[in-house]
Amino acid sequence: MEVNEILRILEEMNVAVVATADENNQPHARHIHIGVANEKGVFFMTSPKTNFYKQLKQNPKVAITAMKSEDYLIQVIRIEGVVKEIGRERLEEVLKDNPFVKDVYPNEEDIASVQVFHLYEGKGFYHSLTQGHKYVFDIHE
Repeated sequence: MEVNEILRILEEMNVAVVATADENNQPHARHIHIGVANEKGVFFMTSPKTNFYKQLKQNPKVAITAMKSEDYLIQVIRIEGVVKEIGRERLEEVLKDNPFVKDVYPNEEDIASVQVFHLYEGKGFYHSLTQGHKYVFDIHE
């Protein structure tokens, strides 16, 4: 299975769990909307007002995991890598199919402050739990 196909599946999963560490190396995990996932990496957004943002800036290493269950097919994708803030570049793309944005950022001023992060380097693992398929892949700029 090609990396592009795996990342397309991740993008279709829509929601993933991202783990970070705070300044005391305590782990934190939260659900996020995967805005864009393609051959260039994974793109998502958050506000500078959040602990998530602060943790990403202090330590750019993250772990992302998502699962999709559809009929008999159960797929899991896991990525461990490094992110960087790219500002508002690609924001329109990241917001495009986000069904949660109005709930998380109800005011225009909240949206005005969000920043896009790019997971540009990492190692990933795809596993079809029901079919037994396993693939390891790399993400790099």
